Amino acid sequence: MSIKLIAMDMDGTLLDADHVTVPARNVAALRAAADRGVKLALASGRTWSLLTGAAEQLGVLDYALVANGAAVRDIAAGKSIYQRPMPNAQALKIIDFLHAENIPFEVYCDGQNYVRAGDKLLVRENNISSYTAFFESRTCFPEALAPALAGRDVEKFNLFYVAREKRERVEAWVKATGPVEISNGFELNMEFAAGGVSKGAALQALAAHLGLGAEEIMAFGDAGNDLEMLSWAGYSFAMENGTEEARAAARYLAPANVDAGVGQMVERYVLNL
Repeated sequence: MSIKLIAMDMDGTLLDADHVTVPARNVAALRAAADRGVKLALASGRTWSLLTGAAEQLGVLDYALVANGAAVRDIAAGKSIYQRPMPNAQALKIIDFLHAENIPFEVYCDGQNYVRAGDKLLVRENNISSYTAFFESRTCFPEALAPALAGRDVEKFNLFYVAREKRERVEAWVKATGPVEISNGFELNMEFAAGGVSKGAALQALAAHLGLGAEEIMAFGDAGNDLEMLSWAGYSFAMENGTEEARAAARYLAPANVDAGVGQMVERYVLNL
């Protein structure tokens, strides 16, 4: 097996159960792979501001596929090499609608995440407790979102919690605003990005940039926003804790995230331990 790029989802995949810590076994295996010349990429629903903690723990990271693939960031260069944003006018319509529905959400723009200051407590109530302190330390809380995002392209909306009885209506309304990709990283969250955005499309763009084929790429994921990436990569692994859809899309099964499944598979298939 000649793996030249490893792409990893974060929550439920690379990270431990606290959604913050990269298990030591994952760190060691990935650093060893990097020492052999393998490129490393995070592939997350989060934007760059919310990936920096994991990047710091790894200490070796080349690229980040952010916001479900709305952009690909070259870490060393500090800039995006691929972008597929949502038009600002469409994003502003969605912002107004979500505020009217009292649905807690964040907006990703240019690598930073934003939450309206007045919604800080509402978001805290609907966030994962172990992740809250890190989240709030990296988030911008403007008094109003529309002025803060005026004239700027949006990467993604992340809705922390949408009640089951609201989901169908919310999805229909958002689709009526224009081309949009709707996915989820957790059971009751919802994520909106521009039409055509997926981790799979972004991974293919990165592969083309590096001159790599699918057979040279290893990918890990566990949920609905990983399906296109898992379907395309030559060596794709769904985590044992992943959804049935992720398992069906992937070619192989990895141990659970809490058992450092990424590290175990890198040891076996890349490091030949």
